Amino acid sequence: MDKALLRPLVFDALRRTPQTHLHAIENEIRQRSSGYERGDALLVQEAVWDLLLQGVLAPGKNSLNLHLPFVHVTEYGQRCLEEGVIVAHDPDGYVARLRAETREAIALDVLESAQDALLAFHRGLFRVSLVLLSRAAFEILIELRRALDGERDGASAHRHRDVVGPTGLVHSVRGAAAQRTLPRALAEELDGRLSELEALARLAHTEAGGPRNLTADRESTLGRLLLFPAQCRFAYTLLEECRGPRREPVS
Repeated sequence: MDKALLRPLVFDALRRTPQTHLHAIENEIRQRSSGYERGDALLVQEAVWDLLLQGVLAPGKNSLNLHLPFVHVTEYGQRCLEEGVIVAHDPDGYVARLRAETREAIALDVLESAQDALLAFHRGLFRVSLVLLSRAAFEILIELRRALDGERDGASAHRHRDVVGPTGLVHSVRGAAAQRTLPRALAEELDGRLSELEALARLAHTEAGGPRNLTADRESTLGRLLLFPAQCRFAYTLLEECRGPRREPVS
């Protein structure tokens, strides 16, 4: 088995037994998985270590067993497990979700920026994570603007990046979208999702497109990461609509 397959099994074991022991986690996974092999024990240890670094787990089980190999789910980790946000602690699952939400249409630079943002989050580099996620949102806005303009060449993309900031891009996208007849569900999402992408892009970009200083903590960064797949779904659905046959609004 690989770590991507083992990680969800580790999560399930922790949901059932939030105060446990490294060997107990490994033993439960071995008993529940038909494809488990002896060498997979090291991958289980790596998955648990990742969760320790991310703050989902902490050393110790109780007052008599305060150190590794005993572990317990932290208060933060418990919220993650209960609210289903543990996907943010599964890099492969997060990337797969972005691909699925966009039906594999997500641009490589957007995907890589989001993936790097998640890896930075895992290492406690919350400001770096938000800068990378902000970059991904900015690239999406540029892509939307190009599509609504009917532009395809790379020079157009550079022109938008150099002279238009997040607010200008969103204003332009809204104006161009107003000239089209969008499906009702997409039209109802338009203002809210564009505002979310604008706010995310503005975290690290000035209106001139330059860098902006920002502050970040774990909770706010996690929230942004969790919202991003839905924002991508909206953006790439709109892109698909824009690149299809043009439907003029009814006068």
